[in-house]
Amino acid sequence: MPKRKPLAPATPSPVKPGPRTVRVEAAVPDVDGTFGDVVVADALRELSTRDPKLGELIARCGELPRIFACQEARRAKHEPNRAFRSLARAIVFQQLNGTAAATIFGRVLRCVGAQDDVLALTPDAIIDADEAAMRACGLSQRKHEYLVALARAFHPAHSDFPLSDESLEAMDDTAVMSALVALRGIGPWSVHMFQMFYLNRPDVLPTKDFGVRKGVMRLYGLRDMPSEAKVEEIAERWKPHRTLASMYMWQAADEGKSSGQMQGGDGGKGEKGKAKEEEDHWAGTKKAKKR
Repeated sequence: MPKRKPLAPATPSPVKPGPRTVRVEAAVPDVDGTFGDVVVADALRELSTRDPKLGELIARCGELPRIFACQEARRAKHEPNRAFRSLARAIVFQQLNGTAAATIFGRVLRCVGAQDDVLALTPDAIIDADEAAMRACGLSQRKHEYLVALARAFHPAHSDFPLSDESLEAMDDTAVMSALVALRGIGPWSVHMFQMFYLNRPDVLPTKDFGVRKGVMRLYGLRDMPSEAKVEEIAERWKPHRTLASMYMWQAADEGKSSGQMQGGDGGKGEKGKAKEEEDHWAGTKKAKKR
C-alpha cells in the first residue's frame, strides 16, 4: 500500500487586529507652588484623571491668574489684622459694582488714616472713627453697623472670644463658617470666598455662586442653570480639590460670556457671584500677573 504524503501544515489565516485602545491624557499645566497644603500641579492632574471634561478645560486654559493671585496674597499672611481687613473690604463691596465699591473703600481708608498704609485699617480704627465721617464716605447706615460689629468681634476689649488671624487659621472649614455667619453682614457666599481666597482652603464648593453654576452648566452641557444639589452631585468627583475646580468653573463661565454661548439665567447681572471680580476682591487690588 503506497505511503500517503504527509499533509502540509495548514497556513493560519491572518487574524485581524482588534481596535487599539489608546488612552489620551489631557496635558496638565506646569503650575508652581501650593494652594493651602496641596501641590497645585498634583491636584490638577488628579482632577483631570477623575473628570475628563474638566481635564480638557484645565489643559486648554493652563494656569489661571486666580490661582496665582491666591498664591501671591498668601505670602502676606504674616501681616497683622489681615483677616479683619479682608472681611471689612467684603462688607464694603457687597451689592456694588467693583468701581463704585473701590471708590467707597478708598474713602474709608482715608477716613481712618490708612490711605498710605492699609495695615492701619484695624479694629481700633473702625471703632474710633466718627460715624458721620464714615457715612460721608458713601457707607449706608447698615454697612457702617456691620463694620463696627466686625471690628468688635476682632477686638479683645469688646468680645469674650475675639476672632483673629490665628484663630481663623486654626479652625476647620465648618468652624470658620459657623464663626463668620454669626456676624452681621457676613453670609455663606462671603465665607466661601474668604475660605478660598484668604485661607486658601482646598476643598471649598461655593454652590450659591452664580459664576460657578454658570460654568457647570456650560462645561457639562446642561440646558438650564443647575441647582445647588446638582452642582454638589457633579462636584463629588472633584473632592478634595473643589476650590481649584470651582476656579475653572469661573473660567468656563467667562469663556461662555465672551463666545456668546451662555444659556439661561440673566447673564450674571445683579448677581453677587460675578466670575471676574473674585481675585481683586479677596486677593488684593493688584491684577494677577503670571511670573
